[in-house]
Formats: sequence, C-alpha cells, structure tokens
Amino acid sequence: MDSANDFVIIGGGMAGLVVAARLTEDPNISVMVLEAGNDHTTDSRIRTPALWLSVLGTDTFDWNYHSTPQKGLGGKVIPLSQGKLLGGSSAINGQAFIANSKAAIDAWGGFGNPGWDWKTLAPYYRKSHTLSYPTPAVYDHLRLNYIDDAIRAKDGPVQVSFPDEASDPLPAAWVNTLTKLGFPPTGDPFSGEMTGGYINAMTIDPSSRTRSDSATAYYEPAKSRPNLHVVTGALVDKIVFDTSGDLPRATGVQFEKDGRRITANANKEVILAAGAFGTPKLLELSGIGSREHLESLGIPVVVDNPNVGENLQDHPTAGVSFEAAEGVKTVDGLSRQDPEAIAAAMQEYATNKSGPLAVGGNFTGSLLPVADFVGANGEEALKDALKIEPPNDLSGPFSPYHTAFVHSMLAKRTEGTGNIYVYAACGNFIPEGAGADIVQTASTEGNFLTFCAALLFPLSRGSVHIASSDPAQKPTIDPCYLQHPLDVEILARHLTYIDRIVHTEPLSQYIKPNGRRSTGAPNDLSDLNEAKQYIKKATLSCWHPTSSCAMLPREKGGVVDPQLNVYGAEGLRLVDSSVIPIATRGNPQTTVYAVAERAADLIKEHHGRGR
Repeated sequence: MDSANDFVIIGGGMAGLVVAARLTEDPNISVMVLEAGNDHTTDSRIRTPALWLSVLGTDTFDWNYHSTPQKGLGGKVIPLSQGKLLGGSSAINGQAFIANSKAAIDAWGGFGNPGWDWKTLAPYYRKSHTLSYPTPAVYDHLRLNYIDDAIRAKDGPVQVSFPDEASDPLPAAWVNTLTKLGFPPTGDPFSGEMTGGYINAMTIDPSSRTRSDSATAYYEPAKSRPNLHVVTGALVDKIVFDTSGDLPRATGVQFEKDGRRITANANKEVILAAGAFGTPKLLELSGIGSREHLESLGIPVVVDNPNVGENLQDHPTAGVSFEAAEGVKTVDGLSRQDPEAIAAAMQEYATNKSGPLAVGGNFTGSLLPVADFVGANGEEALKDALKIEPPNDLSGPFSPYHTAFVHSMLAKRTEGTGNIYVYAACGNFIPEGAGADIVQTASTEGNFLTFCAALLFPLSRGSVHIASSDPAQKPTIDPCYLQHPLDVEILARHLTYIDRIVHTEPLSQYIKPNGRRSTGAPNDLSDLNEAKQYIKKATLSCWHPTSSCAMLPREKGGVVDPQLNVYGAEGLRLVDSSVIPIATRGNPQTTVYAVAERAADLIKEHHGRGR
C-alpha cells in the first residue's frame, strides 16, 4: 500500500468512485480510495434488484444509522440506511433513477453559487448513465412516449432501464388514471421540466437484469489501473492538516485497518465523499465545525464553522395500503417470506432473469403539484397555507432563501412538490422498523397495493453532529421531520390526493371495495385533519439525506464554495450529497452522480489537467 498519492478520497461510495475513476483516466495522477465497508460487488444480495430490502439494517452492508426521537413524529425513532460497502448507497438503494428539477438546480446558482445551473449540470446527468429502451411492446405498455431521444443519455457508465414487463396491468392503469385526473407526463424528466404520473427508470442493467451501481459502472472498468488504489475495511479517524501557513492545509488522512493506524499522504488534495452523515462527522473529528461543540469534546479547532452538520434535509414519506381486488398479483408472498413464493421467484430469475426478483424498488411514481393549489380556488388555498409560520428553532441564515424557493415551487402547476408512488405489497408505517421490516412484517394474509406520498421540498431542516471524539461512534442525527408546520400541511394534502386516485378508473378496479387497509390508516383519507394526524404517526424516511455541508455562501450557512472547497482550509474538497444545498426532486442519486462528474472536471481544471 503506497502511503503517498496525489489524491486521497474518503469514501468508496456513489460519488467517491466516480471521482476516482475520472481522475485516474490520466495515468500520471495517483488516487487512493479509503472505504470503511468491504467489496460485495459479486454478492447476489447486492446484484439481484429485488433483494435490496433484505440488506437494509444489516451491519455488513449498512451503516444502520437511526434518528434521534423525532419531535414532529411524537418521539418516533426513524431508521436511516446508508451503504457501507464499495458503491455506497448506490449498491443498496431501491434503484429508482429520478431526474432533478431545472428550477431547483437553477436555484443553486441563485443562492450564490455561480456556475451551478441546469444548463451547466444537464450534460453531467447525461454523462453519468445510459438509458436503454425496452422492447416496443413494453415501451407501449409502460407509456414511455414521454422519453425525448434528443435528451436520452446514450453512453454513460451507469446502466439504466425499465422493467421488462408487458403483462402487469397496474403500470398502465397508473399512468392512465393520473392522466384522467389531469396529470399526464408532460415531458422527459431529464429535460428538468416535467410533471405527472409516469413509469420511472431504474439502475438495472438491461442485459443482465442486475443492479448497476458506482462499483460496477465506475470502479470495475478502472480497478486494474496501477494509479488507482482502493483500500476497503478502512475506518477513517481524521484528516491531517499542516497548520504552519496562513490557512490549514489538508495533507493526508489517518485511518485504521486490521488493527493498524496508518496515514495516507495526499500531495494535492483530500476529497471527502462520506455522505450526508459521514462527511460532517469526519469534518468535526478533524477539527472543522462549531468551536463551542468541538471544544466541548476536546477536539482542537482547525476551522471554526458552525454551519458544518447543519441544514440537513430528507424526504419524509407516509402511505396507506389497500387490499387488492381478487386476482391482482402482488409480491406480498415474497414480503411474508412464503417458501413457495420465494422458490418460484428464484427459479424464474435464475432461468430467465425475469419475474419479481428482476425488479427493484418503486417504478410507478409521479411528480405532482399540490392538487388543491392548482385547481378551483387554488390560489386562496395556497395563500392560506403560506401564512403558516415556522417555529423559532428552525430558523437559520439559510431560512429566508430556502422558504422563498419552496413557496415559489408550490405556486407552480409545472413543478412537482410531491411524489405519489405505488408498490404491490402491504406497507408497515406505524411500527418502527428498519430495512425489510417496513414491508415484511406488514401483512399476514391477503394481497395489497400500497400508495405513498413523499414530500420533495421539505422546509424542516435538521442536523448531524458527533457526540464523541471516538471515530467508531455514530453521529447524532436529528432530521427534524415535519417540525415545520408547512411540511405537515403539504404532505397531508398530497396524502389526501391518494383518495382521489384510488377512486378513479381504471386504477380503482384493482382495489377491493370496502377491503382492509394497513394498520392505523385513516377511515376517511380525504379528510385533511385526519391525514395530518396520521402522518405524524406514519411518516418514515425515503433515505435521501442531503445538504449537511451545503454549497452556499458562508454567511448563508455554507460549508463549501462553488468549487466544492471547504471554507477556511486548503487542499480539502467535498463531493457527495452533503453539498447539495436543497433536497432534490426525488431520489438524489442522479444528482449525486452529476455533481461527482462535474467535480472531477473542476479538480482536473484546478490542477491544470483539463477535462
């Protein structure tokens, strides 16, 4: 193991492996990647799309974080899965591949980040992936005519596709129902301007029907390069600084492996890519954070910046399961771990790479405005909602800018502020549970369809901070779910719209009349007050944390500048979801890939290597 490299990257996850692969395209640049987890690239539980739930909450693959008891959820503790293996969360997520909003990306620049806008970032979305068409029959069945071939990514590393399914009636019924309600897909999501119900793509290789993640897409083609060194099972203690100059300079990383403490020196930069929870933790362990907090833990202060670990955002979600009509196929048998259902699914996947195991998480979704705000009397309803004031404990330097952005998105019919999505199994929203328990403990008998609403642009912002100077101890994570009353209002309104959807043809024919619902579900889902009370008990995380070390001007709550350099230090850059200043419109992995691709170019340009 070489102790000196040009770059040392902390985190072999989604972003870290992108940057490592792109930098080492130049044989004269040497890179070391330090990953706390191990290489599970060939593990069938990772490669098989539908087995992702089975690895969540397991210490082998998952950091298995948990929130503090949530004030907005009556003290509920929320499981927070993040990948602890090569590929990071791209190796354990539900594989949904959702584009961000042009308006949201343009807002990054408006917050004070010149050079960050949709025009600049859109090519990097395309650079990161390849979207493959299905067969003509599947294309028609899934209503994929929203795809714009001029926008479609054709030669990127991550392989993205659609379920190879032309016989399941539910996806077509979903799109047709939303269209009937006035929300057809209005364009290609990767145009940045799209609303409506649609079938989203997934990070599944269409040739093998296996998961495509940053490990297979970026690391595998690059791992034989002599200038790339990946060290797994490496728990980072801290970043090492030279403090003899005007600004502290990152010169290396101290880590532990196999009982040995090792320092890897970085001749050019240390790149921190440990995710929205791991990155602020390591900054604080290294002496970058709030002086008051660090001194209370006996950590020498290198850079005093109380913004580190603040501004944390995540997508809260809540749902209701409805008993399916007779004859409707679901995966409840797999969820209950019924031996016959599992054996049949395994046989079908092994033989044909098809069936329920060939499909990942949700692919039947939407990007919707609040229907109450865009229909009759919508302006008055919106005006009343925007009068809702936040509690004082959610204020901060970014608050007025964040609030103005969210208010602007709520006012536009052309912007989705909620994702209503469906999966064919009973959900488990009221009990606390991690990973597969959210689905697998949810039902005993019968078949169910679960409809969920996720809040895409929450105003509740939380924090993640170390509670100890011990690198092995997990940080304290408080996402503050639903503590902003406008979040309660908007999520509840999206949830009540599910009542309209399930009572509209053609989807309504797949719901059993007067059938059972999931535990604790409202009797009248159209009642807004009842929905508000329900979500305070039923909300879970989408596992989409961002923004804890935001790219913003320092006076607005920022930790990094538009070049992703850490304020107050030299030779230290952050590249992961923590720098994204506002929650993404949907799953963040597309945006993390795009940011990492652009970061690689910024780093090359800074060091005179060009693109």
